[in-house]
Amino acid sequence: MNRFKIDIFSKFKSINIITLLILFLIININYINGQTDNICKGDLIYRNVSNRIEDEKLGFNFVKYNDTYISCVIPCPSPFFEIDDWQLFLTMSEVMGTISFFSGLFLLITYSPLVNRKHNKHTIGILCMSFGVCIAMCTDFYSFGHSFKDPEKSLCPSPGQYLTSNNALCVSSGILLQFGGVFGFLWWVFLSFEIWMSIKRRQERKNYEKYYFIFTFIISIVFSFVPLANDQYSMSYIGLGCWLGDAVHQLALFWIPLTICLITSSVFIILILKEIHHVLSNQKSNLKGNIRPLICIILTGFAFFYMFFYYLSLAADQSTYENVLDDYVKCLLEGDDITKCSAAKFSVAGNFVFLFCLRVLGIGAFIFYGMFNHFKKIWLDSFLFNNSFVNKFISRNSSSSNSGNSGKNSSSSSSGMTNASTKNNTNNSNVINNSAFDSSVIEMSIKEDSISNEDDLV
Repeated sequence: MNRFKIDIFSKFKSINIITLLILFLIININYINGQTDNICKGDLIYRNVSNRIEDEKLGFNFVKYNDTYISCVIPCPSPFFEIDDWQLFLTMSEVMGTISFFSGLFLLITYSPLVNRKHNKHTIGILCMSFGVCIAMCTDFYSFGHSFKDPEKSLCPSPGQYLTSNNALCVSSGILLQFGGVFGFLWWVFLSFEIWMSIKRRQERKNYEKYYFIFTFIISIVFSFVPLANDQYSMSYIGLGCWLGDAVHQLALFWIPLTICLITSSVFIILILKEIHHVLSNQKSNLKGNIRPLICIILTGFAFFYMFFYYLSLAADQSTYENVLDDYVKCLLEGDDITKCSAAKFSVAGNFVFLFCLRVLGIGAFIFYGMFNHFKKIWLDSFLFNNSFVNKFISRNSSSSNSGNSGKNSSSSSSGMTNASTKNNTNNSNVINNSAFDSSVIEMSIKEDSISNEDDLV
C-alpha cells in the first residue's frame, strides 16, 4: 500500500514538473514577443541581428540605432510611398509595359525577314532598336499577378526583404532591362545618323551596320554582366523591380552612356531639321508630313532627359533622405506616440512620370517608325498578302469591279491621255517636291536608302 502511494506521488510530482516547464516556456515566448514588439515599433519588422551579414545578402536592411545594428529591418515596400501609391505604380507599369512591349514586338515582326523582304540600313536599325525595346519591356511581365495590398502577392519576398542578386528572377529581369536599354539607345543614335546621311544625299556610304551591330552587342553584354559579377542587381527603395544597385554602376554603365547617346542623336536631329527647313523654306504646306515625327522626337527627348534629371535629383538628395529615414527610425524607437512619426515621402507625381517615361519607349518607337506608308507597304508586299489564297480572293473581287468600270474607263481614256501629255513635263520637274517631301522624314530616308542600294547593285 505504501509503495502504491509512493508511485502515485512520484507520478504526480513528474507531471507537475512537466507542467511548470511548459508554463515557463509559454511565459518566455510571450516575454520575447513582447520585447520584439517593444523594439520594432511602427512598420519596422523584427529579425534577429545575429546573422546580419548573411541576411543583408538576402535583401534585409537592418536598422542602425546609436551606431549599433538592432534586430529590426526596414519594411518592403519602403515607407517613402504609401501602399496605395505603390499599387498605382505597379498597375501603371503593367499596363504601359505591356502596350510598349507589343508595340516594339509589332515593329520587330514587321522589319524582320519573316515579313520584310527588302533590307537596308534603316530597316536593320529599326529591327535592332525594336529588339532592345522588347527585351527591356518584357521585364514588366514579372510583376503580373502581384499586388502590394496583399502581402502574400507582393513583389517583396517577405515584408522586410528586398530582391537581390541571390534571387534568380531578380538577376534575369535586371540583365534584360539593362541589356535592352543600352542596346536600344545605341541603335537610336545609329538611326538618327543614317537619317541625316540620307537627307544630305551622301552616296559614298559603306555598309558598316554589321560592324556596328557587333559593337553594340558587345557593349550591351559587357554593361549587363559587369554588374552581375559585382552582385549589383537588386531592388531599391523606390523601384518596382531589379536593376543596378549603387550610384557608381548606374552612372558609369547607364546614365552617362545614355546622356552621350541623347546628345549625339539630338545633334543629328537638329541637323536633319535644318536640312528639311532649308529645302522646304518655300513649301510650308508640305511640312505637314513632318509634324508627326518632329513631335515624336521632341516628346521622346523630353522623356529621356526627364528620367536623367530626375535620377540626378534623387542622387543629389540621397544623403538627405538617408538622414530623414534615420530620424524616422529614431522617432519610432524613442517616441512615446509613434503616430507622430512619419518618413519623408518622395513625390508621387515625379516618380510616376519617371516610371511612365521608361515604359513609353516602345510606343514612341511605333509612332515614329510604324505609322507611315512604307510600313503599310511592307505588309502588303509580304507573304501574308502575297500567296495563292489571297491572290485568288483579290483577283475575284478585282475582276468583278473591273467589268463594271470598263465602260467608264473607255469613255474617259482619250481625255485622260490628253491631260497626261500636257502635265507630263510639270510632274517630272516637281517629282522631288511633290513625292518626297509630302511624306515624312523617316519615309524619305528609307526611300533614299533603297534607291542608293539599288544603284550599288547596278
